[in-house]
Amino acid sequence: MPDQGSKRSKRGRRKAPRGGARAGLRGGLLALGIAVAAGSSAALAQTGGAQAGKNDQPVLLNADELTYDETLGLVTASGDVELAQGDRLLLADRVSFNEKTRVVTATGNIRMLEPSGDVVFAEYAELTDDMAQGFVRQVRSLLSDNSRVAGTEAERTDGGRYMRINRAVYSPCDLCADDPTRAPLWQLRANRVVHDREAKEVIYRDARLEMFGVPVLYTPYFSHPDPSVDRKSGFLSPVFGYGGRLGTFASVPYYWSIAPDMDATITPLFSTEDGLQVRGEWRQRFENGRLFLDGSLVNADRTTNSGEVKEDRWRGHLFGNGLFNLDETWRAGFDVQQTSDRSYLRRYRISSEDILTSRAFVEGFQGRNYAVANAYRFDDLRDIYENEPYVIPLAEAQFLGEPGAALGGRWSLDLGLVGLQRPEGRDTQRTSIEAGWQREFVADAGLITTVSGTLRGDAYYATDYVRADDPSGREDSSTDFRLFPQGQISMRYPIARQIGSVQHVIEPIVSFTTSPALDDQDDIPNEDSQDIELTPYNLFRANRFPGVDRLDSGTRVTYGVNTGFYGFGGGSSEFFLGQSYQFSENNETLAASGLGENSSDIVGSIRIQPGPYLDLQYNFQLAENDLEAQVQQFRISAGAPILRASANYYYRDRPTSGQTATRREYLTTSLSSSFSQHWSAAVAQSRDLQAEENQLRSTSASLTYSDECFTFQIIGSRDNTVRSGEEGGDSIYFRLVFRNLGEVEAPILSSSSTASTQ
Repeated sequence: MPDQGSKRSKRGRRKAPRGGARAGLRGGLLALGIAVAAGSSAALAQTGGAQAGKNDQPVLLNADELTYDETLGLVTASGDVELAQGDRLLLADRVSFNEKTRVVTATGNIRMLEPSGDVVFAEYAELTDDMAQGFVRQVRSLLSDNSRVAGTEAERTDGGRYMRINRAVYSPCDLCADDPTRAPLWQLRANRVVHDREAKEVIYRDARLEMFGVPVLYTPYFSHPDPSVDRKSGFLSPVFGYGGRLGTFASVPYYWSIAPDMDATITPLFSTEDGLQVRGEWRQRFENGRLFLDGSLVNADRTTNSGEVKEDRWRGHLFGNGLFNLDETWRAGFDVQQTSDRSYLRRYRISSEDILTSRAFVEGFQGRNYAVANAYRFDDLRDIYENEPYVIPLAEAQFLGEPGAALGGRWSLDLGLVGLQRPEGRDTQRTSIEAGWQREFVADAGLITTVSGTLRGDAYYATDYVRADDPSGREDSSTDFRLFPQGQISMRYPIARQIGSVQHVIEPIVSFTTSPALDDQDDIPNEDSQDIELTPYNLFRANRFPGVDRLDSGTRVTYGVNTGFYGFGGGSSEFFLGQSYQFSENNETLAASGLGENSSDIVGSIRIQPGPYLDLQYNFQLAENDLEAQVQQFRISAGAPILRASANYYYRDRPTSGQTATRREYLTTSLSSSFSQHWSAAVAQSRDLQAEENQLRSTSASLTYSDECFTFQIIGSRDNTVRSGEEGGDSIYFRLVFRNLGEVEAPILSSSSTASTQ
C-alpha cells in the first residue's frame, strides 16, 4: 500500500509488513468506509444513497502516522487519516484494524464522501472487514439533494442484509440560518428504521410526522422501497371529500408493478350517491412500442333529458393510446376516447372535453417525405349535435424536393384521400392531388421575391347532398371534378436602421395571386372550409380558407407593411397592417366573411413589450367601408411578481359562411401576487359579455405556499356553465406535497346541481 508522507513509530513496535498491512487495511478500512456510507444514507433516504458492495480497486492511504503492533496484530493510522478508493473518500482522526479479530475501528470526525455526492458523518464506527456485522454511533448524512438523515446509532446484521438505525430523523428541509437547532418545517422521526437490502425495502417503526417540531401524524408502521428501486407495488396517497354530485367519497389507489415493462394502477372509489366505481390504468412498454389504457366502470342511476331516472345502469369510459414502430420508416398507433353517456366524464372529473376523438393511423417518414392513413370517429357530448361523422380514411402523402433541384427552386407533390360518412345525411368522398413549385430570389439591393405555383385536382362523390342554393331541399348524389391552377409572386423589402440603442426595421410586402375564378362552388360539399377569419397570419396565403373544399380564387393583390423597434436590452414593439384587393368580384358569402366584393377588410396587429413588466398585443379586423371593428382580440399582462394583472378580450361580429351574423364577446381577467419568498396568490374570472346580464362563466382563486421541501395549496372555483349534461358548481380543495414522501389532495367542499343527462 502506498504510504504518502506518513511517519512510522518504532517504540516497542516493528515496521508494518507490506503484505500484512496492505491486506488488512485494504479489507478492513475499505469495509468501514463503504459500511458507514451505505448504512446511514441508504437506510433512511428515499432520495438516494450509496449501495454497499465489494470493490477490488486499490486503496490509497494518507496519514500523519502509521503503526503496526506485531504482538497484538494491530494496524493503526492516526492524524488526519485519508482513505480513498475509486470515487469514495473516507476521512477520520484515527483508524485501526485488528488482524486477529478482523475488526475495523474508526474514531473522531468520521466523514465519508460518496460518488453520488452524499456526505456521511459519524463519531465512532466498528465493524468486521467483510461488512457482515457492524456498529456506527452518532450517524449524520447530508444527501446530494440537500436532505438530511441522522440517528443515534446504526447496526448491520445478518450478513449485511439488515441495517438498523435507532432514533432516526429524516428531513429535506433547510435548517434555519439564524438558529440551526430550531426544528425544520417538517421531519419524519422514528424509533427504529430497518433497511432490508434483500427485499429492497425501508421500514419505519413508531414513525411520527412533525411540523415545526410538533407531532401531527403517528403510524406504528410505515414502509417504502429503498433508493435502488424505481417502482414497487403498494398503496398510493388517498383522496377523499364530500358534497356535490357524488356526496361523500373516498378512494385509495393501488399501484401494481407487474413486470419491468408493465404496471397498473387500480383505484376503487366509493361514494354515497353512486356506490362503488372501479378505475384502472394499464401501462406497458414493448421492444418496438408502448401501450396505455385507462378505463372505469360503475353501476349507478342515470337521469335522461326528459327527467326519467334509469336505475342501475352500467356507466363507464375507456381512454387509451398506443404507438408501435413497424420498421425504420413506418409506425402505427391508435387513440381511443369513449364513454357510456354525456355526463359521465364530468361527473367523475375524468375529462372536461366536449368532443371525444378516436383515431387509428399508420404513418411513415423518409427524408423530407411523409405519408399517413387515418381513421377517425367523433363523439360530441353536447346536446346540440347528434349526427357525428366517421372519417375513413383520411390519407395524405407529401413529397418535397431538394432546394434548387427544379429550375433553381423546390418542387412538392401532395396526395389526399378522404372518406366521410354520417349515420344520417350526407356522405362525402374526395381524392386530391396538388403539384407545386417555389423559388426565392434575393437581389443585391435587398429585395426578396418569392415565386410559386400550384396545380390542384380534386374528384368528389357525395350522396344525400342538399345544395345550399337549392330552395327545394332536394337530396341528390353528385360527382364533380375540379382542376385549379394558381400562381403567386410575393415581394418584400426589409430596411433596417439603428437609432441609438434601438434598431428600427420596416418591411413593405406585396403579393400578386392569380387563378381562374370559381364563381359557383356549391356543387361541392363544404366539410372543412366553413369559415374565414382574416388575420395577419393568413392574409398573404394563396388560399385563405382553413381547408380545401372551398378555394380562394380569382386575381387579387395583397399589400401590407411590417415595422418594429427592437432594443438591444431585449424590449420590442411591432406593428402590422394589411389588406387585399380582388379584381374579380367575390360572391355574397365571401363578401360577408370579410373578403369583400373587391377590397377586403383591413387586418392588423400591434405588439408592445418594452420589458418584462409589460406585454401588450392587439389584433383587429376592420370593415373596409366604415372601419367598424369586426374582430378584436386584446391581451395585456402587466406588473411585477409582487403584483401582476392580465386580461384577454375577444370580440367578433362576423357571420360564418351562409349564416347570419353572430356576435361573440368574452373577457378573461386574472390577478396574481408573489408577495413573499414562499407565498403567492391568484384570482381569475371569465365572463360572457354578450350573454344576458353580462354572465359570469367561471371564477377561481388559489393560495400557495412552496419552499424546498413542502408545498401547500388551497384552490377554490365556481363554474356557472352547463356542459356535457352536468351543471357546474362550487368546489374547494387543498394539496399537501411533502417532498420525497408523497402528496395528499382532497376536496374540502364540492356542491353542484345535476342537469339532465342522456
